[in-house]
Amino acid sequence: MSLSELIPIIFIAITIIGAGVQISRERPRADHARAAEILLNWAFLVIIGIGGIWAFIGHTFFADQVAESIGWPAGNPFQQEVALANLLIGVLGILALRIPGTFRIAPLIAYAIFMVGAGIVHIWQIISVHNLSVNNAGMILWIDICMPVVLIILFLLTGWLQKHKAQPSLRR
Repeated sequence: MSLSELIPIIFIAITIIGAGVQISRERPRADHARAAEILLNWAFLVIIGIGGIWAFIGHTFFADQVAESIGWPAGNPFQQEVALANLLIGVLGILALRIPGTFRIAPLIAYAIFMVGAGIVHIWQIISVHNLSVNNAGMILWIDICMPVVLIILFLLTGWLQKHKAQPSLRR
C-alpha cells in the first residue's frame, strides 16, 4: 500500500484516536450524546478540515504526481479546480468547529456531494477506460463512497442523541 493510499486511513485513525482520548478524559461526564459530539468534532476537524486542506496541497503543489496516481494526464487545469474545491471543503470543515448548530450542514453537504461525486467518477473511469490506478480504484474509492455516509449518519445520530438528552420525556 502506497503512502498516498494510507493518508485517508491515517486521518480516520487520528479522528478515532483523538476522539477516544478526549472522551476518556471527559469521563464520566461524557455520555453517549457528548461522545457522539466529540467524534463528530474530530471528524469535522481531521477528515473534512485537514483532509480537504491536505488534498488542496496535493492537487496544487504535487499536481502531476497526484494526477498520475489517479490515472489522469498530468498538466491538466482540472487539478487547480479540484484543489480549490478541496480547500473550500477543508475551510468549511474547520469553521464547523467554531460555528456550531445548523452551519455544520453546509460543510457536510459540500463534503458528501464532492466525495460521492468523485467516487462516481472513479467508478465510471474503472468501467469506461479500465482505470485501475491506485488512487482511482484503490482504497480512495471506498472512502469516497462510504465516508460521507458514515459522517451523515454520525451527524444525524449526534442530533438525535442531543435532542433526547435535552428532552428526557422523548426516551422510551
